[in-house]
Amino acid sequence: MAQLILPILLFGGMYMLLIRPQQQKVKAQQALVDRAGAGDRVMLASGIYGTITEILETSAYLEVAEGIEILINRTHIQEILKEFPTDEADEADEDDEESVESAPVQDDVAEG
Repeated sequence: MAQLILPILLFGGMYMLLIRPQQQKVKAQQALVDRAGAGDRVMLASGIYGTITEILETSAYLEVAEGIEILINRTHIQEILKEFPTDEADEADEDDEESVESAPVQDDVAEG
């Protein structure tokens, strides 16, 4: 009887530390996918941002730019966003690049 207690405790510990949290993540992801609908702004697991235009059974159409739609698998929806990230950081980088003078380009080809 005492020999069975240790394996049972080990299995219980493994279940609580590994299996149960993974099952909760899967349920949360499935709930997110089920909640996503047309008009929602989403981020995919690949980092692509877009707006869902149409939901199908296992896939969806995502508008990534004006007039450009891609067909995605619904399970790749990572997050439903309230609004897209702003481009303020990108605009600041562009301003910095414009203020720096560009160095003249030199050809590395040896004349011969």
